[in-house]
Amino acid sequence: MFSPQISRLRAWTLLADLNRYEAWHPHYRFGAGVVELGNKIDMTWTLMGKQASLEARIVANDKPDIIRWRAATLPLFSIEEGYEIYEDETGLHVRHSFECKGILGLLARPLATGLRRQMRTQDASFMAAVKRTVRAVSPANRHKRRSLSVIKGRGKSDG
Repeated sequence: MFSPQISRLRAWTLLADLNRYEAWHPHYRFGAGVVELGNKIDMTWTLMGKQASLEARIVANDKPDIIRWRAATLPLFSIEEGYEIYEDETGLHVRHSFECKGILGLLARPLATGLRRQMRTQDASFMAAVKRTVRAVSPANRHKRRSLSVIKGRGKSDG
């Protein structure tokens, strides 16, 4: 879980914009596609220096609460990953989850420590992208004009 200092809607927008993951995500690249429930989007996952091409199906898309996809869907194995966004009295929180499902998913349990480490890296990359986004927002124009007038020695009535 991590707690970005942005609005719930902004967090969901950044996480649900799969086509822009390449701007911040260290391991995933998604192909073009509309992020709607049931839609399939091509995905490339870089794991331990190797690239795997997968097809991701959107399995949850509830603005501004959750985005989730399932990949590598085989009869005995699938990977499901997503983000759940919620607020409480302490602020906004994002829960990042990753599950290996199916009988063969049990074989992936020894990889859990490495996957958790990879998820922490992904979450830190998201937080860095949030900071870049927040810094990129310019100050309100009214404040900028007023500060320039004061700097130049003009008052309100000087026109």
